[in-house]
Amino acid sequence: MYQLLIVDDQPDLVEDLASNLPWSTVGVDTVYQANSGHEAIEIMNTTPIDIVITDIHMPGLSGLDLIEQIRASWSNVKCILLSGYNDFEYAKKALQHQASDYLLKPAEDEELLQAVKKAADQLEEHWKEISSHQSALASLKDNLPILRNHLLLSLLQGQAYSQEKLQGKLDMLDLPFQAGSPYCMMLLRMEDYFNEQTDRDGALLEYAVSNIAEEIFAEEYRLWHTKDEHGYFIFLIMSKNAGSAEHPPLLHLVEQKAAQLQHYVKLYLKGTISLVLTKQEAFPRELHETYDFSIINFRQRIGSERGFLLTLTEEAEHGEANSLSHLYNPPLLIHLLEAGQWEAIEEKLRLAFEELELNWGESHEHILETYFMIVSSLSFSIHKNKLWMADIMGGEFNQLLSGPQFHTIKQLRSWTTAIIGAYRGHMSSRVQHSRSSTVQKVQEYVAGHLEDASLQSIASHVFLNPSYLSKIYKLETGEGISDYLSRLKMETAAHMLRTTPDKIYEIAAKVGYLKTSYFIKVFKDRYGITPQEFRDR
Repeated sequence: MYQLLIVDDQPDLVEDLASNLPWSTVGVDTVYQANSGHEAIEIMNTTPIDIVITDIHMPGLSGLDLIEQIRASWSNVKCILLSGYNDFEYAKKALQHQASDYLLKPAEDEELLQAVKKAADQLEEHWKEISSHQSALASLKDNLPILRNHLLLSLLQGQAYSQEKLQGKLDMLDLPFQAGSPYCMMLLRMEDYFNEQTDRDGALLEYAVSNIAEEIFAEEYRLWHTKDEHGYFIFLIMSKNAGSAEHPPLLHLVEQKAAQLQHYVKLYLKGTISLVLTKQEAFPRELHETYDFSIINFRQRIGSERGFLLTLTEEAEHGEANSLSHLYNPPLLIHLLEAGQWEAIEEKLRLAFEELELNWGESHEHILETYFMIVSSLSFSIHKNKLWMADIMGGEFNQLLSGPQFHTIKQLRSWTTAIIGAYRGHMSSRVQHSRSSTVQKVQEYVAGHLEDASLQSIASHVFLNPSYLSKIYKLETGEGISDYLSRLKMETAAHMLRTTPDKIYEIAAKVGYLKTSYFIKVFKDRYGITPQEFRDR
């Protein structure tokens, strides 16, 4: 559904068009109103508008000037011009500004609805084309290197994919890597001369090093590489003839190519590189563990030395004490709490506790590690929301003060479930209270400003975007703000007709209608009789 903005310096006409036409039948669910070009620009700066209907002749910023500004800042917005002048020059200027339609005032309701429907159809066709398969493929091709880098980084950081989903991503990114095929990992660090370059020259040299690697390995190997946050280049190397029985062990030939890479980089780029090669594995097995193991060895065994080539043939000691991988795999618990993704939090904790029970059921150290990770994440999130942990946790806070006394995983799990549940409940009630408070502010403002209240003025009063305010008000009350305003004006007018001697035109003005004739029409639409007939009865 689309959002429509009607602009005219006649408020009654704008109100009439906004309130009395069946906009939902042509795909419009929200109608905004402006009484000048400048007011229209203010609304568009804060609200995503899809279609604009504007009069040409307005003081200050004319309709033609308005759509010229719209074209400059919101090129996809469709504009429909209304004019009381059957003048070819205006029509020509409207076409120059790419107006969707040009109608003469007074336009028939059906004519106006059809113009909006035509604009909505054009928008739908445009965005369908933008999101079409061919456009998506073209965009994918343009961003292929970035997407490949992101996928490899996510695998290195421990992101888990099902075999089917991973293969789908590899195929989509045109990466000829197959599950189960042997691979080696190579870490590369650029040194000395490379570190002395400007950012621009350094980037060019990084590109050159990657090109040399591709050239050296290309005949027999497939390469997939990225750069990590520490500045290391990580290459996955897979043989093109991995299935051949005659193909020699992968690591031996990779060592020869790695030595050539060091030589040619030194010869042609005048800089040194250090390399770490890992043992052969079956893709994508052990990617995260192998990467971590390689980084540790790079720092411990090469350190600040230059121009080294290290091959790691020994096995990583995975059976020794280790951290819990599910606690540290992205997304982290601290980020899930910050975003309020409660279902994802439950799933992450479920996996963490399952891993704890499966691998470290007797390890009090790992129970402590889990406890401290959960508490630090919770304290950060609670304090960032300007809350006190004691208020959230209640009696459970005493457990925190006395320190971790958990001797079993079951005890920790039970405590964690209680704390997360209490925090979730508190945040849900806080959101509910915030919305209820907003509704109260809206109703208090409207009660005191019924004569000139509008969606825009109400939104400014409560410091919220008009579109967002409309949604939360309807969510809380079941009634749209425009419907509430109209109902309240009519109910107030009916009360004044019963209890005061005010003239009908005076009552109309007090409830915000500048034209008495329009007030009478709206009143009759609601009650079935005119204000005078209502008073007489």
